[in-house]
Amino acid sequence: MDLNKTIIAENVQDCLDQSDWKAAIVEMEKLFAIDQDPHVRVRIGNARRKLNRIRAAIREYIRAADLFAEKGFVVKALAQYNLALRLDSSNTYARTKIELLEMHRPGRTVRKLQCAPMEYRPPPQLGSLARTEDEETRSRAVNPDGQVGI
Repeated sequence: MDLNKTIIAENVQDCLDQSDWKAAIVEMEKLFAIDQDPHVRVRIGNARRKLNRIRAAIREYIRAADLFAEKGFVVKALAQYNLALRLDSSNTYARTKIELLEMHRPGRTVRKLQCAPMEYRPPPQLGSLARTEDEETRSRAVNPDGQVGI
């Protein structure tokens, strides 16, 4: 079985090197049938994105995230759910799973996910607090006894 896995993995790499995404997906599906590795699902999702099949890619990322979560890899699961949300911010399944995983993470506080992007606000003007170059130079040129000069 390890020999088959190695041969299929080499076939996958050959397909990826040639940018033959459809053939790579077929080979990766064979590889996943042998070894239920969530990383394979992530790679299938990446190949589907290359084919501009975004919905199918999202399904793969969520499937990988579910597998990571089942195996106890919470951070990896969260990363995949977040990737799915970046591609489709209205995906309620991914949003719900993130919130559930965040609640069960030890030492973490639950945060509410925001749907809308945050508005950029520039930092407040410092106004009179900003020192000019001349003031800076004069303040460094004061002697310990209070006289100006070096």
